[in-house]
Amino acid sequence: MAENGKNEETLKSYWAKDIAELLDISTSNLRRWSIDLENEGYSFYRDEHHRRAYLEKDIMPLKKLKEFLANNMSKNDAVKAVVSMFPTDDNGVITIPVITDEVRLSKLELQEIVQEAVKEAVEEERETMFKAFEHKINDTLERRDRLLTQHLQSTLEERRLEIAASREKKRWWEFWK
Repeated sequence: MAENGKNEETLKSYWAKDIAELLDISTSNLRRWSIDLENEGYSFYRDEHHRRAYLEKDIMPLKKLKEFLANNMSKNDAVKAVVSMFPTDDNGVITIPVITDEVRLSKLELQEIVQEAVKEAVEEERETMFKAFEHKINDTLERRDRLLTQHLQSTLEERRLEIAASREKKRWWEFWK
């Protein structure tokens, strides 16, 4: 990272390696894209050794260029579109368009959001599994109770029949006495 003093104001700047990592591209691709953008009139900050340093204002145009290229737009058209979307005036001050649907997050913030989402998803899955398990246990208990009741009823019926049969036998023998 470097610091750039412009209009007595300190701006945060990044080297190509940092921006390439942020965009998930190679530094050589970033260099080629930067040259193409400069050829169309876009300007990047350069240090005293003429090395390119990327300012916060350069991140959004590079992200847009990557997006256009990923959507199969020709490199030439993508570069021209980015330069027209992010024009610079004669004083080198960039006009950044207002984009309401983009939010920038740090890695830590993104990790926290992902961890919270995973935690919620795991909790929901656990709850669903507990409900399914509880339902299965209830079904099993009901089936067991039903079978037990049927078995008891059939056993009671058999006993009644045995008792009734033994009483009739007793009466038959009593008849001959």
